Amino acid sequence: MKALGAKDYGIYNVVGGMVTMFAFIGGALTSGSQRFIAIEIGRRDKKRLKKIFDTTVTIYLILALAIGFLLEIGGCWFLNTQMNIPADRLYAANWVLQLSILAFLINLVSIPYNAAVIAHERMSLYAYISILECGLKLIATIALQYVLLDKLILYAVFICMITVSVRIIYQLYCRKHFEECRHYRFSGQTYMGKDLLAYSGWNMIGAVALISRQQGVNIVINLFFGPLLNAAHSIAQHINGVFTQFVNNIYIASRPQITKSYASGQVGEMWKLVFRSSKLAFFLLMLICVPVLIEMDFVLKWWLHDVPTYTVSIARLMILSILIETLGNQVIGVYQAANKIRRYQLYSSTIILFNVPLSYLLLRITPNNPIIPYIVSVSLSILYVFSILWNARREIGLNLETYLKEVLLRDVIICILTLGIVWGSTHLLSPSLFRAFLTVLLTLACSALFAWKIGLDSKEKVFVKNIIKQKISRK
Repeated sequence: MKALGAKDYGIYNVVGGMVTMFAFIGGALTSGSQRFIAIEIGRRDKKRLKKIFDTTVTIYLILALAIGFLLEIGGCWFLNTQMNIPADRLYAANWVLQLSILAFLINLVSIPYNAAVIAHERMSLYAYISILECGLKLIATIALQYVLLDKLILYAVFICMITVSVRIIYQLYCRKHFEECRHYRFSGQTYMGKDLLAYSGWNMIGAVALISRQQGVNIVINLFFGPLLNAAHSIAQHINGVFTQFVNNIYIASRPQITKSYASGQVGEMWKLVFRSSKLAFFLLMLICVPVLIEMDFVLKWWLHDVPTYTVSIARLMILSILIETLGNQVIGVYQAANKIRRYQLYSSTIILFNVPLSYLLLRITPNNPIIPYIVSVSLSILYVFSILWNARREIGLNLETYLKEVLLRDVIICILTLGIVWGSTHLLSPSLFRAFLTVLLTLACSALFAWKIGLDSKEKVFVKNIIKQKISRK
């Protein structure tokens, strides 16, 4: 934001967000691609695996052509006639739109290759490329400070070039290491395409809900408050995106195993993995969320110097939403493995869809409070989690009472105790680097203590002790 300025940063994110709203289609198909590829890997049927991969690539290419056409027509009209963009930045905003469309379409056709990497559980490559992508974006941001050209346009060019580079790396790796990714042929296997689209069609509801909450709320904010509040939203969304990616990496690492366990009939082992990975995801996320929640004001001032109004409150509410949803999100992996996602999407994801219309209506009533959409989001997140768990009891055989006692209740107690003790111990000190460091140390100590005393059951404690003993014996 420092390199672009608050206004241009807000413009980039709201215009780019308008394009990424269509990412719900790719997002819906992504989990389907991973599921079908992982199942065939588990079955070791190479011929069918090749057909599924080719079918997936074909579907994405067709979608890219169709979505690109719609974005060119609808996006240009909406940007130039409906959005609240300063007249002197409209030319640059149109460049951002075109480059965002190109980057989005490249990402869309890359999804089958990403799905193959995850289904084959090559998590190290996924991590390395993610680090490379972040590094390149950091270099691009730093470079903006030393150029005299229009920085908004140049930043969009940099992001598009990075997207192309990542796409090339994924494709080259997959072609070298995965047999099904070599020698792509246009696939006319309509029955496979129907299975994938039928599965993904229900996932579309959840993907639309997620994108509407991220980008739809940003557009609502733009309509009521303009690009400066978009900058606050975008900064908060960037922070939230880091936490979301962090917890998603845990899901990415565990969900192929959940799918393979279900496909091989090991349902008991599958549920053990779900329970343990749910707790692990929440504990690890809590470790980084608690210090940031407490020191948000200090962190943002240290990072940005000039922090847009409402950024701290928006970021805290976004983090609270993701913490709440982590309590139930891993159960979604079982819905997907069992191909029983219709009721989950109809009942649970629809709750999140209400975020934008409720926010818009409430802002019409009280137009001077930009925090309203984020309070709505937190409230809907609570309903969303209970909807997932309640429906899972009937649809996929979740022992709801055991999950509430062993996972949800333990997680909530640990979080409340940790947050309360750390905040109570540090809030009397003035904001400083020392206080931030102390907050991190106290969070680590309290989390470890409460996770051991409250979070882990007897078998999990034995498992942890054995790992520690193995580490010590190796030394």
